[in-house]
Amino acid sequence: MKKAIILCYSFEGYTLQMATFIKENLNIDLHEIKPLDELKSKGFYKYIWGGRQVVFKKKPELKPFDIDFDAYDLIFLGSPIWAGTFAPAIRTILEDGIFKDKEVAYFYTHEGGAGKALVRGEKAINMFNSYIGSLSLLNHVKNLESNKNLIISWAHEMIESK
Repeated sequence: MKKAIILCYSFEGYTLQMATFIKENLNIDLHEIKPLDELKSKGFYKYIWGGRQVVFKKKPELKPFDIDFDAYDLIFLGSPIWAGTFAPAIRTILEDGIFKDKEVAYFYTHEGGAGKALVRGEKAINMFNSYIGSLSLLNHVKNLESNKNLIISWAHEMIESK
């Protein structure tokens, strides 16, 4: 079985909740990606702030983390979708080559506007790593139990794939 870690960025907690389901079921490490300067607002302003960061392809500086990526074969990478793509913190991780030559399984949460999230995610992952699969999760409260089952099943498929 592959040695895996989960990296995720979660603004409001849903992506982290999905990552936690993987962590608890597969008993693997989880690291939450945090920008140094994170917006605190949960109101309408978050959409303006987030959309602006995406449009201008911002790559925020991240809080440091101490991970020996050489110890892992597989990275589960989780992100909410903002304006049809992954969050800016994920852009920093992928485009700066924070880890290289890893298999990456990409999961993303959204509220129905995933747009080209898969295509953009796959392209960014393949800059330095190998995309092996993805999972789209519509984040509505009514979907919580079915999303939990989906992500656990998908995570097992990813970790057991050749």
